[in-house]
Amino acid sequence: MQRSTLSKIGLTAVVVLAGGGFLIKSSLGHAQHYMMVHELVASGIDQWKDKELKVHGVVEGKSIVEDTVDQETRRTFVLEKEGKKIRVFSAGPKPDTFKDQSEVVATGRLVPASSMQKIADQLCAKPGTAEHPKDACPIKADAEQALVVDATELMAKCPSKYKDGPSVKIDTNFKAQ
Repeated sequence: MQRSTLSKIGLTAVVVLAGGGFLIKSSLGHAQHYMMVHELVASGIDQWKDKELKVHGVVEGKSIVEDTVDQETRRTFVLEKEGKKIRVFSAGPKPDTFKDQSEVVATGRLVPASSMQKIADQLCAKPGTAEHPKDACPIKADAEQALVVDATELMAKCPSKYKDGPSVKIDTNFKAQ
């Protein structure tokens, strides 16, 4: 082979390897981990500090505390799965089906519980309403674990009442006469 052909092949190989390496490195840096609450707690929660996570569990009954803090709707609640629990803080809109005993996936980062205690105190400062009783107050964020989920997004699964509902399947065996 000629020298120019070898240099073109070499340059192409370098560009392909560099591009592939960059793609792998950038995708690993923004990876999200999906974990059930019991898996997260059992795996050693400290190793997940400051990493982006999707945490899946069931909202513990009477653990939701919600109010407007600094002109922003904030809430805290406890996610539970197989006896393991973790506290979640979130701001902004919530899914329509978000309530006690609903399945929720919270996307966010694990942060020190002490950093969220001020928000917990502000949520409990006002008296509750009939719609949002504050049965869960006062909140000691570090009582459950040293880390809590600071969620940027909440996603509630559809209620199971639709699972065994009537079928809306269309009959495709229709024959014209």
